[in-house]
Amino acid sequence: MNIPMQPAESGELAGAGVYIRNRPWIDDTPVSFYFREIHGKLLRHVAREKISIKGWSLDMLGDFKSLLEASENFDGQRMSWLLRHDQNLITLIEVVDGWAEILTAGKDYATVHETCAIIARQVSDNADSTIVPITFWALDPDKYPKAMMRKLDTPSWAGLKDNYDTGVVEGMERLFALRDCPKERMILWHGEPGTGKTHALRALLREWQPWCDAAFMTDPERFVGGSPTYIFDVANFGGGRTAREARQRSKLIILEDAGELMTTEARVTTGQGLSRLLNMTDGLLGQGLKVMILITTNEPLRAMHPAVIRPGRCLSEMEFGTLSAEKANRWLRTRGSNAELHKPATLAQLYSMLG
Repeated sequence: MNIPMQPAESGELAGAGVYIRNRPWIDDTPVSFYFREIHGKLLRHVAREKISIKGWSLDMLGDFKSLLEASENFDGQRMSWLLRHDQNLITLIEVVDGWAEILTAGKDYATVHETCAIIARQVSDNADSTIVPITFWALDPDKYPKAMMRKLDTPSWAGLKDNYDTGVVEGMERLFALRDCPKERMILWHGEPGTGKTHALRALLREWQPWCDAAFMTDPERFVGGSPTYIFDVANFGGGRTAREARQRSKLIILEDAGELMTTEARVTTGQGLSRLLNMTDGLLGQGLKVMILITTNEPLRAMHPAVIRPGRCLSEMEFGTLSAEKANRWLRTRGSNAELHKPATLAQLYSMLG
């Protein structure tokens, strides 16, 4: 069967009877310029950094703005900048969601790495301790782990302290005193919904930011019950830091509302996944890795698998409960409410009473 061929219009290519519109702008982006330079001039040395950044505008480049050769703004979601230092030295900067990936390419090894490091220092931001980098993990449709790096605003513990009973306050302050990954690496927080576990978690991430990176598992059931490579990918991910810096820092893997994966019936649903996860905290899998695991759950402690809560494994086991009527009324009065309670209440119930 002969397929009739028609002349291609300007800007189109004809092939096998299917017309594909040629969009010139696809090949005229900073990313395309960068890779054409690498291949065209045989720039054999490449240095790469991925760091948290101080802003979104071109001003964060400082004096490097004068080297700007090409730029792209993709719907306000991603920016790309190409800097030309000289004929044989270029840098590509891609900015997305509070992070910058910096790639410098050239013909001299030392110059390439020094230039990349200088630009990384220029655009990096370590000043605002309220903004915490966190990596969200999920398996993509092809079953490959995917890391999504974001920056979240976090509260100070001083502003949250009166939301909790004495047991939680003392437990949190023991955690805040840490400065490195301890021998015990399992953290288990349990309590009914609305008792403030997530707010406490965000405050913990802020306090630990100087020495610990956070990895939040959006699909804990796959993380626990899936391939062991998922666990290793998360444990070994650099999180936008140099390899040396990443090795020195600790990591907190967060499984929120994952109590059903830690119960006595968990082996039936997750197979060997629970055993691998626990082995990461105090077994051979965790040797040489500064990794802690924090699990939050609405399940009662008695429902947990004995292996999860055995002595020597838990760094912290805390129950987030209701506030007594006395403390709840004091909490309401400090926030301008005249409501009066005669029985304990959850934090969520108190906030709902403020209107």
